[in-house]
Amino acid sequence: MTDTDFVHALGNWAQGREPAYLRLAASVRTLIERGDLAPGSRLPAERALARLLAVSRTTVVAAYETLRQEARLASRQGSGTRVRETASSGPGLATEGPSFRQNPVYKALIEGGAGTIEFLGAHLSGAGVLPTDLGFVKGELAKLTRGHGYVPAGLPELRRAVARHLEGWGLPTAEEEVLITSGAQQAIGLAGALFLRPGDAVVLEDPTYLGAMDVFGNLGARFVPVGVDKQGVRLDLLREAAASASARLLYLMPTFQNPTGVLMPERARRELARLCDDLRVPVVEDHTLSDLSLGPDPPPPIAAFSRGGLVMTVGSLSKLFWGGLRIGWIRAPEPVLARLLRLKITMDLGSSLVSEVLAVKLLSGAESAKRARRREVKERYECLAALLKRRLPSWSWLPPCGGLSLWVRLPHGNANAFAQVALRHGVSVVPGTLASPGGGCEGHLRLPFVLDPGAMREGVERLARAWNAYSPAARRERASLPVLV
Repeated sequence: MTDTDFVHALGNWAQGREPAYLRLAASVRTLIERGDLAPGSRLPAERALARLLAVSRTTVVAAYETLRQEARLASRQGSGTRVRETASSGPGLATEGPSFRQNPVYKALIEGGAGTIEFLGAHLSGAGVLPTDLGFVKGELAKLTRGHGYVPAGLPELRRAVARHLEGWGLPTAEEEVLITSGAQQAIGLAGALFLRPGDAVVLEDPTYLGAMDVFGNLGARFVPVGVDKQGVRLDLLREAAASASARLLYLMPTFQNPTGVLMPERARRELARLCDDLRVPVVEDHTLSDLSLGPDPPPPIAAFSRGGLVMTVGSLSKLFWGGLRIGWIRAPEPVLARLLRLKITMDLGSSLVSEVLAVKLLSGAESAKRARRREVKERYECLAALLKRRLPSWSWLPPCGGLSLWVRLPHGNANAFAQVALRHGVSVVPGTLASPGGGCEGHLRLPFVLDPGAMREGVERLARAWNAYSPAARRERASLPVLV
C-alpha cells in the first residue's frame, strides 16, 4: 500500500471530539483489526504522513506512539514503523481489495456521509423522472410470475428497446447483439473477466472512471495509462501504448469522458476505430453518460465505424433515469455476446425482471426524459460553476461538453492533502490521484454537479473555508522548494 493509498484507507479519520492524535490512532487501529494492514506492513514515515494529512508531525508521532504502547506497531531505525507480527487483527478472512479501500464513493455508499456534504458520486435522484404510479407494470408482471423468472440475457422486449435506443445514438443494433446487465458496472466487469488474466495489460485514459479501475485492478490487470486532451484520449499515444504493452483490452469513454467531460469528435472516432481494427485489440467503449449532453448531440459510438475489430458498447439507465434500477447493457457481436452471457449466468443467473419490465416502459419515453435531464444537468452545472467562480476564483477547469462532473485544477498544492483539510471542514471530495491509473493528477479534483442548489452552495462555502485554511501553507511549501534548472 502506497502512502497515498494509506491516507485514503483511513477515510474520515478526523471526525470526533477527541484529540487529533487519538482519532488518527483509532483509524489506524481499525485498519489493523480489520486485516487491511497485515502484520509486517510498513506505515508511511511520520513527516510524509503529516504532509499528506495536512497536520503537524507531532500529531502523527503521538498517534504512532499510542499504537506502539498497545503493541500494535513497532519502529526500528532504518526499517521504519511497521505493524507488529503479533498485532491483533480480524479472523483472517479475505478483505476487500485495495481499490475498494481507496474509493471514497464506495465507502460513502456503505458508511454514509456522517454529516459531511459529499462531492463524491456522480449520480442523480430519480425523483421527477420515474413514474410514481407503477400500476401499468402489473399486467406484465402477472404474466412473468407464471414462469421461473430466470432470463439471463434479459427480457426480449428490453433487448429490443435498448437496440432502438442505440440506433438513436447512430449505432445500428439487433436484439441479438444486446445483453442486459445489472448496471454498466457489471457490463464492464464481464468484459474484463472475459479478456483479462492477472498481469495482462489494459489501456485506460488518464484520468478515467474510478469504478473501471476497481474492476480491472481486482482482476489483476496491469494499467497502461494514456493522457486525455480537449478531444479525448490522445490517439498519437494510444497506438504506441497498446502495441508496446501487448494490451489485451482498451477501456475508453469517448462521450463526455469521466471525469473531464470532454467529447471525442467523429473524425477521431473513425481514426480510433481503424486503429483498433488494425491492432486487433478488444475495446470497451463506455457510454454511460452519453445522454447527458450540455450542448449538441454527440457523434455515433466508435462501434459504428468499426469494420473488423471487436468493439463492445456499454451503457446504462442509471444516469438517464435512476441508479436504483440497476439496468445496464453491453452490445457486442453475437459470438462474443454468447461468451459474455455464460459468464453472467455464473454471476447472477440474470438481472431483476421487475426492473426490466419497468425499463421497457421508461425507454419508450427516453427522448422526453433526455430533454428533462439535460435541462437539470445544465442548471446544476451552471450553479456549481457560478459558485466556484465567486468563492474560489483561482480554481480552473475546462467547461465540460456533458456528463456530471468538473475536472478542477488547483492553482497550487496537493489535492490529496487538501481533501484531508476539506474533510475536517465537513465536505468530501475526490482527489485526482484516485482517478488516475498512472497515479498522477495530484493537482486536480473531481467535483460532480449533482447536489441540489442549497447543498451545493453550502458545500462550496465549506470548500472555500478549507482552501483558505490550506492554501497559505501550500504556497509556502511550494516557495521553499529548490529551483531546478
